[in-house]
Amino acid sequence: MRPLRPLLNVLLLGMLAGCGENVLPTPPPREPPLSQQMEPVLKGRLESARAAIESDGCFREEPDVSSCAWGDFAFDPGQFAMGQDTGEAILIVDDFPALPPRAIRYKNRIQGYFRVEPQGVVGPVSFSWRAPVTLFQTLGSFATPDFHPAEQLRELREPLASTYGFHEAGNAGHGSFVLSLLVEANPHHPLVLLDTLSFRSFALEELCDASGTPEALHRLRAKAEGVAAQLRGLMGAQRVRFVNLSSGVTLESMREEWTAACGPMRPDDTVMRDKLGAYAPIYDALFNTPGVFAAQAAINAANRQDNPFDLPSEAFPNRLRVGFFTALDSGLGPDGRGPSSRIEGWPGRSNVDLYVNTGVLPSRPFAHNSTPLLQVDGFGVDIHPITFTTTSWVAPLALSRFIHARSTHFADTEMSDALIQEVLSKLVPRGCDDLPEQRCIYQDPLLHGQTEAVRLNYRPREYVEP
Repeated sequence: MRPLRPLLNVLLLGMLAGCGENVLPTPPPREPPLSQQMEPVLKGRLESARAAIESDGCFREEPDVSSCAWGDFAFDPGQFAMGQDTGEAILIVDDFPALPPRAIRYKNRIQGYFRVEPQGVVGPVSFSWRAPVTLFQTLGSFATPDFHPAEQLRELREPLASTYGFHEAGNAGHGSFVLSLLVEANPHHPLVLLDTLSFRSFALEELCDASGTPEALHRLRAKAEGVAAQLRGLMGAQRVRFVNLSSGVTLESMREEWTAACGPMRPDDTVMRDKLGAYAPIYDALFNTPGVFAAQAAINAANRQDNPFDLPSEAFPNRLRVGFFTALDSGLGPDGRGPSSRIEGWPGRSNVDLYVNTGVLPSRPFAHNSTPLLQVDGFGVDIHPITFTTTSWVAPLALSRFIHARSTHFADTEMSDALIQEVLSKLVPRGCDDLPEQRCIYQDPLLHGQTEAVRLNYRPREYVEP
């Protein structure tokens, strides 16, 4: 059954028009999405790119491609160039042992790539892609200041896959997947990538000290405080205003970290909890830096002892914990009002500040609705629905929705702690009487086109199948 309200609106407009006065103005027709507009110049570039790919026969025909034309191409943050730059960067803190192949297409939008070195120094990573020459040159030719949505380049998908499909394996990895969810959804925002923040990488000696003495804990905490101070400096220098953290640390993860880095003879949980608590300065930097908003993937946290950074905390006012639900037809309005009683989200409510719908069912064949959560493909030339839902994948969606609300309602207001709370009131408004504190914690932003890619007309609200 179709909703009644749109029908009433149509009848009301008809009545007003019949009266001959107070007629509501007809909104101007909206231009077709940019993904459906093809400038002659871009069309010519695509034809040239396709011809270059198809002429690279060595990679397509030879069983051993090691003798084909490969090259080493350095990542250079000096090549950062965006025609439309909000000046508000997104920091993705995740697993980035290398820059994935899909990042080649967006290298002009990656403002920096950083890692905490073993000495505890946060510094830029020196990195080069090892890639087929024609592949790199082709993808790099579309890394231009003017943003081209992936759908505009869709005709390159098949020739790239048939010629260089083996190279997509380099896109495996948690951080690469998170990047694929954020890069197209926020086309005017620079990206800063930071490899995993782990004691294992920058405080190994202190982590593996099993003594549990106050002195040992002090040394570990001092390392964390030093990294946290540098992290705040990095965010300031890189103009970071948004953080995506699709990970976290718990007692369980500390046990795993110890076993992997230090050996099987682990100290008791009292010592491990002390080591876990030493991460506090880093989480304070991520979740409590003035004017910086953070979206964090929620987990099914058991208690504050074992999950100090996952439960509600007044110490982290700029952090939003994100869970998910999967529905083909949520029935929710743009403010989240609707039949929320029939929605079951994950994890439990005590662990989540906001649930968002992916529009993709969690089991094969992963049926999806017309507005599913989308990720860019391994070459950055097409986009498609996700096939598996976790909180790691919906934290980027919530962050994209936050950015959309910030741009829609407060574009001329400087980011601040007060503004973050204003934007959060748009994300999780009051008005749902059947939910705790009347907060509309279930939201379906993709159903209502609440991302920058749609607002800026780079993409239609509904997914266009290839």
